[in-house]
Amino acid sequence: MQSICLREAGVNVSSPLEEETTLMGLTFGGYLRSKIRCTRCHGKSERQERMMDLTVEIEGDIETLEDALRKFTGTECLDGDNKYYCGRCKSYEKAKKKLSILEAPNVLTIALKRFQSGKFGKLNKSIRFP
Repeated sequence: MQSICLREAGVNVSSPLEEETTLMGLTFGGYLRSKIRCTRCHGKSERQERMMDLTVEIEGDIETLEDALRKFTGTECLDGDNKYYCGRCKSYEKAKKKLSILEAPNVLTIALKRFQSGKFGKLNKSIRFP
């Protein structure tokens, strides 16, 4: 959404650093921290990612926004087709991944993933929020 607003306003943002100084970046911009730990060698990888919104899953037993945020920040197992390439092991390995909000934006936009994995159509369920 924010990138469309910038484009419509005629703002040309060629780098993430330039984006931080725009009104949209200052208002909606924040940072996520991604931590991954290889379960074979226990090596750790940490990255910071620029975010303009949070996109949370509501499939399954998610009934509230709090549930969706808990799942978003919970530990995810990277396994099967989604294995992590470990630089120390030099191979794809099982790993644990955790996202956290490093720097919250002034205005947080939360988008609900309403598509069903492996199916056509949208989830048509209510989500309670505070």
